Amino acid sequence: MISTEQARELLGAEFPGWGSFTFSPIPGGLTNQNLLVKTGSGEKFVARLPGKDTEMFGINRQTEYAISRVAWEIGIAPEPVAFIVKHEILVTRFVEGVPIETTDPATIRSVAKLLHRLHSVPEVPGTFNLPLVIEDYISTAKRYDVSMPSELDEALGYSRKIINAIDRCPSRTAPCHNDLIAANFLQSRDRLYLLDWEYAGMGDPYVDLGNCAVNFCMDEDACTILMESYLDREPNTAEMAQLHLLRVLSDLREAMWSYVQIGISTLDVDFHAYGMKHLDRFLQNAKSADLETWLGAVEG
Repeated sequence: MISTEQARELLGAEFPGWGSFTFSPIPGGLTNQNLLVKTGSGEKFVARLPGKDTEMFGINRQTEYAISRVAWEIGIAPEPVAFIVKHEILVTRFVEGVPIETTDPATIRSVAKLLHRLHSVPEVPGTFNLPLVIEDYISTAKRYDVSMPSELDEALGYSRKIINAIDRCPSRTAPCHNDLIAANFLQSRDRLYLLDWEYAGMGDPYVDLGNCAVNFCMDEDACTILMESYLDREPNTAEMAQLHLLRVLSDLREAMWSYVQIGISTLDVDFHAYGMKHLDRFLQNAKSADLETWLGAVEG
């Protein structure tokens, strides 16, 4: 990762019209450093400095920039104003807003409509295949000699059943975000914004829906609200089952992401505890009686 002083020089050269400007860190983020830029004229921007070895997570910064522009053009993301290619620094316009309330039905409906808009745009660069991402994360972690949890073999047995069932579902590919944590949403005065497009690419819309459901800790009623608002109709049994299966599988991806971090990160973060939290939740859901019901529903 480049230093903030290097970033200051690069941004000063890229934006001579800013004149003098100040930096202040924006809290959060485990793969990047985000800085709030305030110019002498009062404008505000966010400069994202990429973290070390983020390509190990399948992140392509050129793709991130390109999809960010598409998302801005359809009104669901802040404007990306520049991308300094050599140093992979992304600069976006700062948007004033507040965190979302994930248990609020109105918010869930707004999120569903935003995702429907995203999933309806034409093809974008990049791909995101959830089963392949999980496999790649496991291989990368092992390449860094990370000790994998003893529960992994059992978890992979369940994931194969889920993946085999999903492979038989009717499917389509669409632009997806693939990192729908609550912190990546921002409610401004007039609209809902989605931030941080580093994992975005063409993929299965149900991966986005399931990822959103698990990260918002949605119960059955909330999942139904999400799907009704997304589909603009009542979901059928198979559609709800597909959502739930990918909600469960999303936790395995998050767990394996954390084990890659164990191998490469220099941050003072207990990634093992973070990974085990998600792996335990994956196994708890995979061992529930509901899993067989969902598998049966999507398999017809």
